[in-house]
Amino acid sequence: MLRTQWPTVGMVLFILGGFGPGIAAIALVSYASGRDGLRRWLRRSLQWRVGGCWLALSFFLPLAVMALAAAGHMVLGGTITPSPASRHLLLAMVNFGLVLLLGGPLGEEFGWRGYALPVLQEHYSWRVASLILGGVWGVWHLPLFYIANTAQSHIPMGLFMVSTIALSVLFTWLFNHTKESVLPALVLHTTINSWAWVIPVMVMPDGSNLRLYGMALGLLMLIALGLLYKMDGS
Repeated sequence: MLRTQWPTVGMVLFILGGFGPGIAAIALVSYASGRDGLRRWLRRSLQWRVGGCWLALSFFLPLAVMALAAAGHMVLGGTITPSPASRHLLLAMVNFGLVLLLGGPLGEEFGWRGYALPVLQEHYSWRVASLILGGVWGVWHLPLFYIANTAQSHIPMGLFMVSTIALSVLFTWLFNHTKESVLPALVLHTTINSWAWVIPVMVMPDGSNLRLYGMALGLLMLIALGLLYKMDGS
């Protein structure tokens, strides 16, 4: 387990890990299409007239999954640690903004969904593209498993990889239904990370709530399988 002792090194790793996909996407689009192409790409990625229902789904679906998992966990006799957001409503609201800006969504989604997903779908079906991108997305996070005190350092690596692949299916489905806008992906990515702070489903250092995490992952897998096996693939 690594413990970064050099602030500069830690900051460089943070920037590369958190913003690398987005920076790479901007560089590739600019190189291939120039400034006009970059403007078109940004206009498509940032289009907001995608239907309020899709944005609402992106915001509340993670909450519903985590709440159902927590309820099932308690029915089976499990306990849940007190929510860090308890009695700190304002802090919880601020946390959503911080997660969006610094917690991965803003730096990653323009790369994963804004650039890589459309490229993959030019060559593969949306299903295959989702699975490939989900695997790449999971591998991108692997260094976090070897850094102390990250959320990933407490999660079994196999379960995390399954979660990124299942989530990738959901992200692709949303992306294809919202005119290839990245905004729903930004909302979904942000709320996944933020609601997990409100409903503590992430694995604790002692592994005491692994079942809770597993139940949330199970629900996510059911959603992903349902989308994968829809007859029209839409």
